Amino acid sequence: MYELQIALRHISARKRLTFFAIFAVALAIGVIVVLMSMMSGFTEELVTTTVENSPHIVVSPMEDDQEYIHFYNHFSEQLRNKEGVLAVSPVFSGQVALQYKDNAEGVDLFGIDPEAENAVVNIEDDIVSGRLFELSRTNNGIVLGDNLAEDLDVVVGDSVDAVIPTAGSRSFRVVGIFNSGTPADENTAYARFDTVRDLFGESGVASRINVRVQDPYQAEMIAQSVESETGLDAVSWIEANSEILELLNTQQVFVWIFYGLIYMIAGFGVANTLITVVMDKKKEIGMLMAMGTSKKHITAIFLLESLILGTIGVLVGCVLGYAGIILLSSYEIDLPSEMYFGLTTLPLKVDLANFVYAIVFSFLINIIAAVYPARRAARLDPVEAIESE
Repeated sequence: MYELQIALRHISARKRLTFFAIFAVALAIGVIVVLMSMMSGFTEELVTTTVENSPHIVVSPMEDDQEYIHFYNHFSEQLRNKEGVLAVSPVFSGQVALQYKDNAEGVDLFGIDPEAENAVVNIEDDIVSGRLFELSRTNNGIVLGDNLAEDLDVVVGDSVDAVIPTAGSRSFRVVGIFNSGTPADENTAYARFDTVRDLFGESGVASRINVRVQDPYQAEMIAQSVESETGLDAVSWIEANSEILELLNTQQVFVWIFYGLIYMIAGFGVANTLITVVMDKKKEIGMLMAMGTSKKHITAIFLLESLILGTIGVLVGCVLGYAGIILLSSYEIDLPSEMYFGLTTLPLKVDLANFVYAIVFSFLINIIAAVYPARRAARLDPVEAIESE
């Protein structure tokens, strides 16, 4: 295949231009792979954190004027028997002021069954001091977010007072501290379901029912089914976080535009190399055409050159991208963990699909970049090309 031999000879004749063309493609591939891996990792980490640290579905009263769910045990049992539901946890919640010595903070106090709530949102995995299940053994235990505990200056074993202006106060002993890496660490506390309900002077009701489903991405469909069957309001995590998910989708569009610009820059590097070869090899191209080489074969020579440059650039770029991912994934973020949802390292995800997208897109850009110089070479007049030097 003489086209390939000629293409290789053209590439090797201009070593410096060839190097910069390959480097441009490799750098584009490396940068894109790292950025795509960072975007994939951050999106996955955000979704995972949202899914793991919050109920997949929150069931609450449908009417705005109804503050509580009556007959919550009946609805809880109905939800447990629903296909696709893994766990159900009734919750009683209210706002209180927690006091310790001279410190006071307003918090959202959630009354829970520790085992049921842990099955829904995995609180125990976030416990950094004490134990969540200690709540089951005492009716005055409380679990605090780590930032809240720090603001109150308390540790496990200390006693805090929960104050409600309309219902008096009650003393609680801190039995656990959790760190979820979310804003909940600043204003959330857990106590036993019956204890919190008694504190607010209520009985036989729940504020909401938290639900965990087998497939989080089916939560919206299950929530709609729950609403139609129970007459209660059911909000899935997808609906609750719709603005964040929509923002991620919008961001993806701008990111892909950015990717395209980087690839275009790399493509100009390849095109510049091929145009230079055309200008430099006019006489040789003219002689080939005079010897009977068709325009189709002349075009094929330059397309092959682009393919070779692109292939080498892609291989080098994939190595650079993978090395960059490994290097950056170990980089420690010198910022408060809550700013990155509890992350302490850059959330890069090594995904084969990111490499495939980068490779395919790069080859397309390289082929497009080769079209103009290839057609320009094929349109040369043999006589003028031979006499050009």
